Amino acid sequence: MPDVLFFDNNCNLRRHLENRAEEVRRHFEHTLLVVDAFHWGTKHEDTGDQYCRRYCNPANYPELYDETKPNKWLFNSSACEQTNSWLRRFAPQTREMSAIRFEFFLDEVIKAHNEHIVNELRRAGQSPHIIPAGILA
Repeated sequence: MPDVLFFDNNCNLRRHLENRAEEVRRHFEHTLLVVDAFHWGTKHEDTGDQYCRRYCNPANYPELYDETKPNKWLFNSSACEQTNSWLRRFAPQTREMSAIRFEFFLDEVIKAHNEHIVNELRRAGQSPHIIPAGILA
């Protein structure tokens, strides 16, 4: 599991997990479930939901900030939210897949999407920086 999971409905996900079996809760034990900063400011900040304010407000977690730059996030949580939104479109196709097929499918779809984005940027006269896969290993 990732250290941080940004999702616009993490308030309800967290509530749901609290009512699940110990083994399910343990799966998310070391994962911070927060709402992305943009979504928090536009959808959650003014609600009276104290639970959400306490557990899902990204501003409550200093470990999400860059220590060298005050008020600078370590993560682009809006990009995470956009990616989650994009991936949700594939839910009908992946719902019945085994874990292995699901991972393979997502790997291929994400690679194709990234190639499309790079090509679009190049057509627009941009110079996207591509990190060689060998560096990431």
